[in-house]
Amino acid sequence: MVSGKAEAGGNLKVLALINKNAGAAAHKGDIERAVRDEFAERGVEADVRLVVGREVGELAQRFVDENKSKSGHGSILVVGGGDGTLSSAASALAGTDLVLGVLPLGTLNHFAKDLGVPLDLAAAIDTITTGKPVAVDVAEVNGRVFLNNSSIGIYPFFVAKRSAEQRRRGFGKLAAIGPALMRTLRSASWQAVHVAAQGTRERLRTPCVFVGNNLYDIADLGRRRSLSSKELCVYVVKQQSWLGLALLPFKIAFGMIDATRDLETYRASSLQITSHRHAMLVSLDGEAVSMDMPLNFQIRPAALQVLAPAKMTRSRGHR
Repeated sequence: MVSGKAEAGGNLKVLALINKNAGAAAHKGDIERAVRDEFAERGVEADVRLVVGREVGELAQRFVDENKSKSGHGSILVVGGGDGTLSSAASALAGTDLVLGVLPLGTLNHFAKDLGVPLDLAAAIDTITTGKPVAVDVAEVNGRVFLNNSSIGIYPFFVAKRSAEQRRRGFGKLAAIGPALMRTLRSASWQAVHVAAQGTRERLRTPCVFVGNNLYDIADLGRRRSLSSKELCVYVVKQQSWLGLALLPFKIAFGMIDATRDLETYRASSLQITSHRHAMLVSLDGEAVSMDMPLNFQIRPAALQVLAPAKMTRSRGHR
């Protein structure tokens, strides 16, 4: 896209949308000025806007509408926030030639880590001004895009309870995990679902179905080695004792999960989940939403152009 300060200053036009409520953004002082100054040091005049998270998708769509006929002319959308914020922008940019720049200002920043974007603000802006665009896959469920993963069952219930704890007690996301996990385990229930993938259809009782955009290594469930393998990875947690269910997060965290005993696994380009329910709580990159059944998942190969460090694109190809 760009290489070097002179080229960046001459050609690059940046609209930067910063989620002011993102975990890291809230602790960086005047983040709007900091981002603008970092771009200015690299010869780039950036239009930096501090917005609430729900505005990101709308403003990203407006950016697409104004620039979709100008792709290749140096206009990029930079988004600062967590994975949910990035997904909102990706929903608008996916399927276009417009490029996304990532500022990892959330709490966990899974997508940025998998892409190889540094978590340091200045280094992340270096990636935007000197990096190269790569095409990565996105996934979607019932038309809603997600970059990392989606799930049903106890995890979206946990996400909803965590958000409630944050609002009720004024906790940060990490501090809310403990109380939310306890409430989740007390209220967890088995769900009967039908999973149709790879030409097969199975009825399963499970507390959780996890659908990843590309393959998540079960020994390190928070990470992916590729963002462009053109497939969904699906983990269905098998029915087990309540003790086994309570221990499952710890087994995952310490790489002790048994893929054969604990999980039913699929790899597919599309997937359908049905149940007797008319709607279900679904997590999308850490945000819980209610969605009508059935749930239709699919992969959209190479649908999103995103800036990655040049050394990553050389050493690992299109991650």
